[in-house]
Amino acid sequence: MKVLDYARKAPAVSPSSPLAEAANRMLVDASDICLVADGDYVVGLLTTRDLVEAAARGVSPKLAVVEALRGPPLLLEGYEPLWKAAEVMLALGVDAAVVTVGGRCVGVLRAEDIAGLEGQLSEASAFAEVVESYAPPA
Repeated sequence: MKVLDYARKAPAVSPSSPLAEAANRMLVDASDICLVADGDYVVGLLTTRDLVEAAARGVSPKLAVVEALRGPPLLLEGYEPLWKAAEVMLALGVDAAVVTVGGRCVGVLRAEDIAGLEGQLSEASAFAEVVESYAPPA
């Protein structure tokens, strides 16, 4: 199982787009996440939770999306094993990541999308450890 197999599309807005535009795109696409991209460069992920927090703080819907981001996104290479991505996401405490192939964004991965695969992921991780233990020294 590779990260790319579980990546999903998400709407995108520019960093200068107002929060209201991002919320509208998320609503139209029935998505709980929005890519914030400057051309091909993804600068962040805006989630429904981010929008709720902004509204609770009384932030204007005209505020630029970039002002509501929590920080730079986690980037995961699409061809990496899914169990490695799960380990990294868990270790960093992130619930969403940008999936890339050759440096280009191809979608997003949400922790909730892979949460039901816990048993399979731990088996894959254990198998990888066994294989690595038998690898000849470099």
